Amino acid sequence: MKRNIVKPTSIQRRKNKKKNALSNGVNEFTGGLSKYQKLNDYELVKLVKAGEVAPFDELVRRHQIKIHDLCYKILRNYDDAKDMAQITFLKAYRKINKFRERSKFSTWLYRIAVNNCLNYIKKRRPTEELFEEITGSKRDDPVQIYKSKKFREMIHAAVAKLPKVQKAVFTLRTLEDFSYQEISDILNKPISTIKVNHHLAVKNLRNHLKDRA
Repeated sequence: MKRNIVKPTSIQRRKNKKKNALSNGVNEFTGGLSKYQKLNDYELVKLVKAGEVAPFDELVRRHQIKIHDLCYKILRNYDDAKDMAQITFLKAYRKINKFRERSKFSTWLYRIAVNNCLNYIKKRRPTEELFEEITGSKRDDPVQIYKSKKFREMIHAAVAKLPKVQKAVFTLRTLEDFSYQEISDILNKPISTIKVNHHLAVKNLRNHLKDRA
């Protein structure tokens, strides 16, 4: 008994062709992705340094959520955090040759993110309110207000010269009003270290501004 062989119609053939093409494309994409997923961060960095771009996409995929979360903890604004996270990866790509592999890639990336956020805060927030805290002077009269404005550039310059931890702690504590616990979580340092660095930062800034006054 002969079997009736049903030949596919032209429409079915086109559908099958599209299905096979899509399947091949997906397999090609996932195959390439899995190749990079098997590599560690150091191996991916070496490929990027050698001129490849795709391995950096994998680095972004691995770290983008944590970097965005870190930026959000500092900035407390979703859009600002998103922008700073993008800038962080852009800077990391441009400066990839400066990564010496003495630390984890994630640590190097977090450092870039924190510095980006701190610089953004410094540009975004006014600094007149810092005058009273740093100098111990009141600002309830026009003379003090004038002085606070006069010291604005001096304060920024002084903060920029602080040691890295002091600068980070002072900016987060004074400008953003983070608690010591929150700063401890962001910088991954004990609360006692955070408090000491904030005290030293204020002391150093006072001395610097008194010398300039």
